[in-house]
Amino acid sequence: MNRFFIAVAMILVISSCKSDDDGAGSPPDLSGKIVIPNATRDTVLFINAIDNVSLPVFISIPTSSVNLPGTVVMHGSGGNWQDSDTDNDDIDDTIVEWELSSQNNQWKSLLDNENIVSAFPGSYYRRGTVENAGDWKNPPLQFQISASFVRNYDAYSTLELLRKLVREDGTPIIQTNNVAIMGFSHGATAVQSTLFDTSVVPIDWEWSQSYSGTVYTNEVGSPAPLPEDGGFVAGIMYYPGSFHNSYYGNPCNGTSIFQTTVDFMIHLASEDALTPNSNCMLQTVSNNGGGIATVHNYQGADHSFDSKTTGINGNASTLARQRTMTYLKTKLGIN
Repeated sequence: MNRFFIAVAMILVISSCKSDDDGAGSPPDLSGKIVIPNATRDTVLFINAIDNVSLPVFISIPTSSVNLPGTVVMHGSGGNWQDSDTDNDDIDDTIVEWELSSQNNQWKSLLDNENIVSAFPGSYYRRGTVENAGDWKNPPLQFQISASFVRNYDAYSTLELLRKLVREDGTPIIQTNNVAIMGFSHGATAVQSTLFDTSVVPIDWEWSQSYSGTVYTNEVGSPAPLPEDGGFVAGIMYYPGSFHNSYYGNPCNGTSIFQTTVDFMIHLASEDALTPNSNCMLQTVSNNGGGIATVHNYQGADHSFDSKTTGINGNASTLARQRTMTYLKTKLGIN
């Protein structure tokens, strides 16, 4: 892999100052940009997260072409990287730095084949865990990797990073207003929060979450605001946890304020315990307005079917990937 880290990129930026001579032959103005050499395809850069953690983002640039569409991919509870369980407690505790998980590698290839730049922000490892498991599923640790008010900031920071990428002649690699977002499980829940329309929040709304009858407020942050330059053009969600511990209100009793700024596709499995709450969320979206949902249900499939290859789950994975790529290409304007 041709690694190219942000420290090197910044050296290129600093050394490429704008000339006082604006005539022919003057170098491009690269201030505020990150220069990616023309030969680079895969790279790992870093974002400064909302909690001041430096998070790695794996970026795949499938071609030397420029002005490409993009997609940010939010990993599920298994994490972003190849990992393993070294102490046999059924919880992965080490990663291969920075090698994408098998599932992410498959999506990288699918997006590469359509000349879509893909970015995979790793929300867990630098925050102290390899996966969303054990004590990390509950407060206080869950708040450090929250899909409701932390990982949505990761998504928008990744979008901002993509918008800074240029080739050596200053040409943007990304079509800055043509980037989608997709996610799986915990990452799909983060996609929901990323697409949430913050303009509809009531003036007196208090952000909180409820776990096992305890309501937390001081530890709970507000959702990420829409960037000034605009957000994502569409979202794709695979089997999310749509309840958010009442962060937006209860989607199943009519008190939720949730709605999205853009359209989204959602894939749901009939044998997934999270699906009923997602159905409530979809009714909320229908009632509240905002983005249009394209819903696909997979009878007999389980949670995490995208990462499976055989039987009902494998069939669901194949069909869902076909539907996702067709939807992405439509939303990104790919013929």
